[in-house]
Amino acid sequence: MLQSRIDLLKITQVSDVQLEKDKEMINGTLHLTVHNMIFNYPDGELWIPYPIIHTMERRPPSLQSGRHPLVIRCRDFLVVTLSTLKEGEAQDVFESVQKLTCINSPEQLYAYCYQPCPPFTANDGWKIYDPIEEYSRMGVGTKSNAWRFTTINRDYSYSPTYPRTLVVPTKISDNVLNYAAKYRSKARIPALSYLHWHNMATITRSSQPMVGFKQARSIQDEKLIEAIFASNVPSAPNGKTVYGSTAANMIVDARPMANAMGNVARGAGTENMDNYRNCKKIYIAVDNIHVMRDSLAKMCEAMQGSDNNGMVNRQVLQKSNWLKHIATLIEGTLSIVKNIHVYNSHVLVHCSDGWDRTAQLVSISELCLDPYYRTLHGFQVLIEKEWVSFGHKFADRCGHLSNEKYFVNLAYNGGNAAANTLKDMQNKFYNKANNAFQRETSPVFHQFLDCVYQLLLQYPTRFEFNEQLLIDLHYQVYACQYGTFLFNCEAERTNHQPQSKTYSVWDDVNSHHEKYFCANYDPKKDFDFVDGGGVLFPDASDIQYWATLFNRQSEDFLEPVSTLPIQASHPLEAEPL
Repeated sequence: MLQSRIDLLKITQVSDVQLEKDKEMINGTLHLTVHNMIFNYPDGELWIPYPIIHTMERRPPSLQSGRHPLVIRCRDFLVVTLSTLKEGEAQDVFESVQKLTCINSPEQLYAYCYQPCPPFTANDGWKIYDPIEEYSRMGVGTKSNAWRFTTINRDYSYSPTYPRTLVVPTKISDNVLNYAAKYRSKARIPALSYLHWHNMATITRSSQPMVGFKQARSIQDEKLIEAIFASNVPSAPNGKTVYGSTAANMIVDARPMANAMGNVARGAGTENMDNYRNCKKIYIAVDNIHVMRDSLAKMCEAMQGSDNNGMVNRQVLQKSNWLKHIATLIEGTLSIVKNIHVYNSHVLVHCSDGWDRTAQLVSISELCLDPYYRTLHGFQVLIEKEWVSFGHKFADRCGHLSNEKYFVNLAYNGGNAAANTLKDMQNKFYNKANNAFQRETSPVFHQFLDCVYQLLLQYPTRFEFNEQLLIDLHYQVYACQYGTFLFNCEAERTNHQPQSKTYSVWDDVNSHHEKYFCANYDPKKDFDFVDGGGVLFPDASDIQYWATLFNRQSEDFLEPVSTLPIQASHPLEAEPL
């Protein structure tokens, strides 16, 4: 396999290449390897892994210098222009990078041949998350007997996108689960995500119910949710409940109501609350993956002008609605946190399939509720549990297997024609998704990291880790240097065996603990009930653009933006099941 990839290299070294980055011009030598583009210059080097390349444009030669430019935009928002002296060199680099970036198997990614040098000091990254150990830490089988482990999905045949180990109410048999599976999209039944240390209230997660036009119902699904919502109501000898009122038990549909209703036409939809006793339902109105992809595209468009004049287009920035989407996630998180900690009640969270918006809301809420997840080790466990194990589609959402439409050769157009073609091409890249590959990509995990960044700003002493960890995780999700974020679900990961063939990203993180440690961290505050007693209550009105991630200065985003009203972006079409 390695030899076949080597054969794709039409050129391996180009001398006297000019690199333009952040208005700085540097001359050096460009090297192409099987997995990386490396630019060497007198003061250092710049590595660009092929998977992190979002677009590559070969432009007409510069009228001033006569050089042949290649403009590279990366998924970590790095933008560089490499200009060669010879046209043939530019074409060979373009074709080589195109072929090496557009692959058809995850085992062709860098992770499967990467060897750290020097070796990592930590090497137990694949063992960071043990579901039995983690759920026991929460209290399953120790503080509460209301929950049990089930092996119903041990071979992934019950629900191919769910984890092997699931936690369900003790009162519910596997036979009931078999019937309940038919009522939830992809058989992603309500399963335990989090057991709260304060009151044994729970966060469970699932996919949408298959209601349809006929308003279908499932007695087994209703019994399962009833058992979940009754799991922390032990009776005292006088028959009264020990804990506070659970009248606030809540089903959280993360979608806009219109989108949830739109799915009825596809045989799905949302719960008919007449069939679910002692609970209510709310809609969080987090937009779908297509709206979020569009939002990030507009963010990129707003910052593209700064490639030339350093200015961010503030009108386009406002229209991106990026902060609105982050605020919606924070608001939804606050509702869940209050329901769990203040109202002593349970929450079931779902969206359509339960692997995008659900993962966001559940994981951010747990981060606010449990100080353990705000430690460096606990944060790793949280990501492994709610994102990797519960089946966030990293491969699809991050576009690991890239597409040749992201590479466009404009070198044979001239003058205004080239400029117009470039504009059309950029619109296609950043504002549209015209094929199945592009339609699956979306910055879902990016938004999660952005929300965590907002929490770091609001609670600077409550996290053991710092902003650099979030930036590096965003980079590694796209760089494909480690096996952690390469696959769509646990079953897929099992088939490709990254545990024995690649390194975990946590090996790297835990080998550089000092790099990610927050000097302001004060764990004593989590025991101070004046400060919330270990629970964070985030403020959706106190958020800002994550300038560092976008390779910008905070000042770029600080001036007042256009006063145009924010337009709601809730498309009414049915969402993908």
